[in-house]
Amino acid sequence: MKKILCAFLCFGILNAQSDFKEYFSHLEKRFDIEFSKLHNPFSNPHLEQIYTLKIQAIFPDKVKINNAWYQQDDWINQAQIKSIESKQIILEYDNIIIPLKLKSNDKIYID
Repeated sequence: MKKILCAFLCFGILNAQSDFKEYFSHLEKRFDIEFSKLHNPFSNPHLEQIYTLKIQAIFPDKVKINNAWYQQDDWINQAQIKSIESKQIILEYDNIIIPLKLKSNDKIYID
């Protein structure tokens, strides 16, 4: 009985080895990957653009950002303008509150 059990066990191991070799043979192939085309899953292009916005002028109910005028509740780069204050505006993007301040040494252009 032990001899039969050992024979089945040896046969099963030899059979499994050939199956594993076939199953994992695709891992031996080389893949050419262009790493420059891969997307960073942790970057957020909209959020990065929001932080590069430049306030050019602030009025009580309007703000000039990147040569365009906006009012409260307007959208810019997927963010909503929640409030316009005297020296900053408050944006909301994806439930994140982002204050953008008017820099005191910036020149103000009004067109």
